[in-house]
Amino acid sequence: MTPIANATAVCTCSGGWWAVEVPEIPGLFIQARRLDQVEEQVRDAAEMLDTQIGTVTIDPQDA
Repeated sequence: MTPIANATAVCTCSGGWWAVEVPEIPGLFIQARRLDQVEEQVRDAAEMLDTQIGTVTIDPQDA
């Protein structure tokens, strides 16, 4: 498993959902209904990509 100390979840709201990209992990994109769901979903998706994240920073963007 590849460790990453810090990852940023860049979140853009569209149509009532948050589209989330993690630039530090190529190919990691998720959607979440609420921002408080993002960290757990990012960690789950990273694990599926054989990556472990230390700190997740949530970065909501203006659409």
